[in-house]
Amino acid sequence: MYPVTWDPETGAILLTDHAGPGTIQGEIRPVFFEELDLLRLHEHWTYPHSSEPLLWAVGRRYYHCGQPVAEAKGGGFFEAPQVLVHHEDLHLAPVDVLTMLTRNAALLEGLAFRSLEFIHDQYHRRRRRTDIFAVAFSGGKDSLVVLDLVQRALAPDEFVVVFADTTMELQVTYDAIEQAQQCYPNLHFHVARSHLTALESWRLFGPPSRMHRWCCSVHKTAPTMLKLREIMDSPAVDAVVFDGCRREESQRRFGYTPVSAGCKHPTQVNISPILEWNSAEIWLYLLSRKLNLNQGYRTGFARIGCAVCPLASPWWDGLAWMAAREAVQPYVDMLLDLGSSMGIPESELQDFVTNGGWHGRAGGRALAQGGNRVLVTETRDHLSLRLRDSSEDWFQWAKTLGTIRRESTDSGTILSTRDGCAYPFRLTRYENALEIDVSELDTADRFLRRDLRSIAYKVAYCVHCRACEAECPTGTLRIDGRVTIDENRCINCSNCLGFVYKGCWAAKSLSVTEEATPMRLKTYQHFGMRQKWLDEFLTQPTSWWHENSLGPRQFDAMRTWLVDAELSASNQITDLGRLLQRLGGAGSLLAWAVVWCNLVRNSTLVNWYVRQVPWQRSYSRVELVEMLPGHLSTSTRENAVRALVGLLRDTPIGSELGLGYIEIEGGNTKSITKQGARQVPPLAVLYSLYRYAELLQRYDLSLSELAQGAEEGPAAVFGLGVGELGRCLRGLSTQHPAWIRVELVRDLDSIFLEPANISTGVLSLA
Repeated sequence: MYPVTWDPETGAILLTDHAGPGTIQGEIRPVFFEELDLLRLHEHWTYPHSSEPLLWAVGRRYYHCGQPVAEAKGGGFFEAPQVLVHHEDLHLAPVDVLTMLTRNAALLEGLAFRSLEFIHDQYHRRRRRTDIFAVAFSGGKDSLVVLDLVQRALAPDEFVVVFADTTMELQVTYDAIEQAQQCYPNLHFHVARSHLTALESWRLFGPPSRMHRWCCSVHKTAPTMLKLREIMDSPAVDAVVFDGCRREESQRRFGYTPVSAGCKHPTQVNISPILEWNSAEIWLYLLSRKLNLNQGYRTGFARIGCAVCPLASPWWDGLAWMAAREAVQPYVDMLLDLGSSMGIPESELQDFVTNGGWHGRAGGRALAQGGNRVLVTETRDHLSLRLRDSSEDWFQWAKTLGTIRRESTDSGTILSTRDGCAYPFRLTRYENALEIDVSELDTADRFLRRDLRSIAYKVAYCVHCRACEAECPTGTLRIDGRVTIDENRCINCSNCLGFVYKGCWAAKSLSVTEEATPMRLKTYQHFGMRQKWLDEFLTQPTSWWHENSLGPRQFDAMRTWLVDAELSASNQITDLGRLLQRLGGAGSLLAWAVVWCNLVRNSTLVNWYVRQVPWQRSYSRVELVEMLPGHLSTSTRENAVRALVGLLRDTPIGSELGLGYIEIEGGNTKSITKQGARQVPPLAVLYSLYRYAELLQRYDLSLSELAQGAEEGPAAVFGLGVGELGRCLRGLSTQHPAWIRVELVRDLDSIFLEPANISTGVLSLA
């Protein structure tokens, strides 16, 4: 919230109310003697074993009195970070914490007061319609600040504290939980824990990856919700959870709001009192309140989390390997086994683990328990689902669709609550297989078809992790050794079927993408489209074909991009290209948004990126290469990712539209963050709606349809959330009523486009 500068008099940090040239960029943390000892810096410097910090770190750089004195390099599993010392023979004295706190007191007290007021206001605003208030306490610094703030703002009997024990925490975290209980003896502490240990779930689901983050749901959010129901002795509760999320921590959290309803579970509201705080403010608050720190921070951990995590930095991995190897080793062994099953030579296995090759696991191809257990055959009016294994009763899950009317043991009709229609079904049982046929689906919407597929995946893959049980708003769904659904209380909301792709974390993690026609990537010669190239083309579209600044391979790549963007055909500019010329050409953000919409339709690479790479995540180039289908050669996948990175890096599509932030380090691509658009021109939203309607040949759409798996449209193409998309659609309907009408109030969820209009006509409104 406040800019941070160095205070040379105290060797400390200082909050200011205005940014200046000396403002510290990045997350800052104090450095204690334990970290210096672990990194063997006692061989270079002298320092006391004091309780106060000795240095400060920003990223991997160490600062003494505002000057960089050392920098850490490398690190990971099997190897310790290496430290490059810039200044030898330093004598370090403890930071003058008392003076530092005195000089920061005024701004820090104001910051804390605003958070206390926010907590108090939210509690009293919501208490009449909330069953239980809780603090999500992880044992880390941010959750400790939130816990201290909440216990200052509310009485002990007004909330509970819940620690979600993943069973793969470091010992220092368990110690921190015990210390917190001793520090706050009047508070009600509870432990939420899955019935599966982390090692058991790794064996069931396969190791987590950046695409398959089943671990957070299975071991954190779902157990927390189930624990709150247990505390209230109720099958369903409306809960408010105070959490320690901060925007500074990641690009993904940058778009978070202080109050989020339904972001974790349908009946849970998350409140983030320190969302705007920066790391300096967190540390100053902790020191000013003399709170018991998790000892991991004194060892050098910037954050506290699971022993092994696909989102962890190499710094975390290296420190965990040095300081807590006994907790890390079992999971590293499983990662080595994964690499071996993928065919990686033994000499390269450690590199596979250390360099994060496992982060990009996209399916169950290399897992003993992986593979496709559900085969889907679909026509306009019929859906056939063949299950190679069936661990659960299909009829239990079918209750979530509506009323099941049996005509015989294995046949009957589904009376859908969604549309009131009856759909005949028949089950055919084999010794180790099950086939479900549902017919007369020609009038069914895509969500009923999705739910039928999700049920099949659940029946085939369920491991009783209970993640979907936490999604049920009425407590109708219960999982205790088997799945049971009370059909008299089920409201057929489909939350348990649509909360994750394929409706089941195990199915998502273990299944394998099998395409009838293997994915074929057009050759972009590893070149992405560039803004200056498009500017050249749109400025001189006639002469560009024989007079341009591109090399031969670049020219061939650009020709392919132009065709996919629908800007050229038969080596001539299209009518759409001329429209974009009049809009400002390569300098128009609307033009680039239109180009992106068309690339999603026509470019296999861009379509894969939009549909298969999850939003609000960061990836390395290596991870994206691993995520592309395995039937493609390594060189094909590497060239494709280079082309994609170039497109995002060298055009406004990446940074200005927010569809792929590229972070460069040392001239190389460090990460690609698929955040989701921040400032989509409203007419681009309308253009994408008409493109999608033209694809469907249907002009009545719904907001939920767009937000829940539509192949195209503004949610799929630009990553717009429901709230932002709804606001944009309302604005469009007000400004352009001849093009779009919306009904997005209460239970109405309808979007009406004018069939007489066409998508390119939208651009005439600019």
